Amino acid sequence: MEIQIFGGINEIGGNKIFINASKKHFLFDYGLSFNDRNEFFADFLNPRRFNGIIDYLYLKLIPSINQIYRNDLIKPYKDILKQKPYNITETDENIVDAFFLTHPHMDHYKFIGFLKQDTPIYMTWVSKAILEFIAETSIDPDLNEILKFHEQFKMVKKKTKPKNAKKYGYKRATKRDYSEEETKRSIKLLGKEKPIIFKGEQGDIEIEHYTVDHSIAGACAYIVKYDGQSIVYTGDFRYHGLHPEWIDNFVENAKKSNPIAIITEGTRIPSIEKYNFKEYHGGEESEDDVKIRSRDMIRSHPGLILVNFPMRNLDRVLMYYKLAKKYDRIFAIDPKIYRMIDNFKDCLGDRPESDVELFLQDYPLPENDDEHIAIYLRRKGWGRFERRDYRGFEQKIFKNKEYITFKEIQKEPERYMLYLNFYMLGELIDINPDPNTTIYINSITDPFNEEMEIQERKLDSWLEHFGILKTETIHSSGHMCTDHLRETLDKINADNIIPIHTDHPETFEHLGLSGDIIIPELKKKYNF
Repeated sequence: MEIQIFGGINEIGGNKIFINASKKHFLFDYGLSFNDRNEFFADFLNPRRFNGIIDYLYLKLIPSINQIYRNDLIKPYKDILKQKPYNITETDENIVDAFFLTHPHMDHYKFIGFLKQDTPIYMTWVSKAILEFIAETSIDPDLNEILKFHEQFKMVKKKTKPKNAKKYGYKRATKRDYSEEETKRSIKLLGKEKPIIFKGEQGDIEIEHYTVDHSIAGACAYIVKYDGQSIVYTGDFRYHGLHPEWIDNFVENAKKSNPIAIITEGTRIPSIEKYNFKEYHGGEESEDDVKIRSRDMIRSHPGLILVNFPMRNLDRVLMYYKLAKKYDRIFAIDPKIYRMIDNFKDCLGDRPESDVELFLQDYPLPENDDEHIAIYLRRKGWGRFERRDYRGFEQKIFKNKEYITFKEIQKEPERYMLYLNFYMLGELIDINPDPNTTIYINSITDPFNEEMEIQERKLDSWLEHFGILKTETIHSSGHMCTDHLRETLDKINADNIIPIHTDHPETFEHLGLSGDIIIPELKKKYNF
């Protein structure tokens, strides 16, 4: 068996991993490196779509690997791409026998859409539901190419012929010009911990997936088994979420597989110096802690409550919804959050009853007629709440859903708990709360880079201007703390430990683990 890593080394995120067995090549995750993006790009400075994949390759957002990328992104620039340093050619050959997604966070899925159309893409049904919602609500064109495929630079025949013309002319294709068959990707849903089997030279290659707890629903880890050996890939996981039993199940099965290697995340691992001097969080604030601290703030505050949290974190969405309901408030949420909930309901209609029961047990979604949850609609366009000023998924609100605006909150602020992220701060001008009557529950991660620190200072300026009290951070990480990870790796007891998704892989050599620590190198092949 062989491991080759193309992203996620010496950084948090950007995972791109090949696990190969018996001449089969399996690709796990294909995400965005935030370090690389932040070095070259900003909100309105992005790779140019008309340049195919050249901008992405040139700035090393994606690796130069032949026979994995879509031909339509190569063909217009094939003379450039076939040369060094790219060595990428237009071909129908595809070296990726199957792609496996751990979870739908940008640093794990962003560039799946660049893979060839016939690449089999495996994921949980929950991950697919989230990616559908993202494709519908995002303006990032890369995210619309993951579940569907639209050939770029395509010309189609016009439907009408100009007067006196002998032939029909051609035009650039738009999305409505593609047939359903043309846009199909080979999306395959993982069954409930049922292995995916491929034929190998020395028997079957089995790829098992196990549900794990993370800060987004649908996350899983993988075990690749072949010829009496196994390789484990953790993806992102944590013990301090709402479902430690999921981690226990994964760890037990990983241990049973007698792994020759484990590829593990290490997001929370500190530097050697901080580890040796115990200058790190030994424990971790749990989701239950977040609930308790938030509850204490909500039940004791008489005025308007503002809250910010990662909008795709379904655990956190439902936690604040339940607290709003418990204390008889209306949880006013962004249309994107409401659409995410609705999309889960839509997808449940296509799932077997056992899946529906299990999902609703873990994620009890609010009923459509629940008076304790509402869509908060911001002004757009001409600022008159007219349907024409809103995007597709938002336009449905005017037809099917009731919504509230700043006017309702301004009138009775004590009735509401309003989701308000950084980009919604302008709403405070319309709401105009009385000074010292409003609290802001900060339920997102603390800043960990310069860009986030600048944003935090701007947030503080807004809140101070309106006399709004900001709470201390009330947040639970999506990643294992150092002590939990060390204990987990000890239990799994792999022969070799390969740390990725971490700024400090060198610290793993100081954790006292029994397996050999392999500090990975980009593109290097590791054979076992």
